[in-house]
Amino acid sequence: MSGIHERLAALSPEQRALLERRLKQQGLAAPDTASGAKPGQGQAAAEAAFVPKRRRSGAAMDFSLFFFSGDGSTTDRHKYGLLMECAAFADRHGFKAVWTPERHFEEFGGLYPNPSVLSAALAAVTERVELRAGSVVLPLHHPVRFVEEWSVVDNLSGGRVSVAFATGWHPADFILAPVQHPDYYVHRKEELFKSVEQVRTLWSGEAVPFTDASGAVHRIKTLPRPIQSELNLWIATNGNEETYRQAAGIGAGILTGILGNGFAELEGKIERYREALLRHGYDPQTKKVAVMLHTCLGENDEAVRAKVERPLKEYLKTFLSQQRRILEDYDGMTDADFEAIVSRAFDKYYRESSLLGTSEKCAKLVETLRDIGVGEIACLIDFGVDRETVMESLTLLSELQRKFAYDKELIS
Repeated sequence: MSGIHERLAALSPEQRALLERRLKQQGLAAPDTASGAKPGQGQAAAEAAFVPKRRRSGAAMDFSLFFFSGDGSTTDRHKYGLLMECAAFADRHGFKAVWTPERHFEEFGGLYPNPSVLSAALAAVTERVELRAGSVVLPLHHPVRFVEEWSVVDNLSGGRVSVAFATGWHPADFILAPVQHPDYYVHRKEELFKSVEQVRTLWSGEAVPFTDASGAVHRIKTLPRPIQSELNLWIATNGNEETYRQAAGIGAGILTGILGNGFAELEGKIERYREALLRHGYDPQTKKVAVMLHTCLGENDEAVRAKVERPLKEYLKTFLSQQRRILEDYDGMTDADFEAIVSRAFDKYYRESSLLGTSEKCAKLVETLRDIGVGEIACLIDFGVDRETVMESLTLLSELQRKFAYDKELIS
């Protein structure tokens, strides 16, 4: 490992800052380069010393299932079998929701190009669990089309729809956007919040003016009418403080992950988010912060580690490969160095940023997240682990969920 630390230490300040920022977006940390520091020593010590500002032992913690990492290139005719089976399990065992994402043109996540289509299918095999998009890249969709599709799902599900919105980040995805102009991509965040206003107005049954191809303006009302009078909204973020503020401004929930600087950073942002909700006239108790965590529970910690190490490393490689141009600026960065970064990242993920291992290990993380103000854990379960292991994990996860639901019963 000393070679990778020497090479990282030799990166320019700009290169290292960019690398660290990209890793933090995924809840990772670059290897320590301080003289004499062992890998992970500083971060691990900081996390071990973390104490939440308050205890929330009576607060509710919801659990939901999150899908993302399916192999879009698979030719298996039953490629959605795990999604359907797990959704039915979630429905029977009191999980809060099932999240499906929007991904395009990549094997990683390629099973999920349209969450409204998948949610419509899930509506037919579930009765209670919420059906959520996690997330819709709203700048890729015309607001009218979005409301039409999700109103159908709301009707099929009996009013169980909830949607998280994301800005999108990959330029190639924007070939699907309703506007083909470079400025549209550059200003995609502004376009997102503009479209949110239109979506809310259309969902409520009011008319919104839109211009047709001839230049004529039409006041549009969408059909069918949804069952819910108001659409429950979330905003997905990798931790940008401004996004938290904007989400609070429209009364939306937050969908995020554990940040690169750990629990203290997340706790501070949740605290400021709730303060902003109050300033904008929203009750913070009605808005949740959901944290996505890779999840696989088992009876033995080492057995779980052996099961998840390969698929989770492949997951991390996919992300880091997208950022590798940062490292290619440094001629000494080799494939072995890249593997070392992935191994370090996996160790951090397994130790600090996931529900991986025994129920006892995972319960400690749940308690910490509950104490810093997280209201829901979105459990990402389809990252390459075999079906049998996933279903065994869900049984243990259901038991863990009941443990934390007990507090909810006390305060109801």
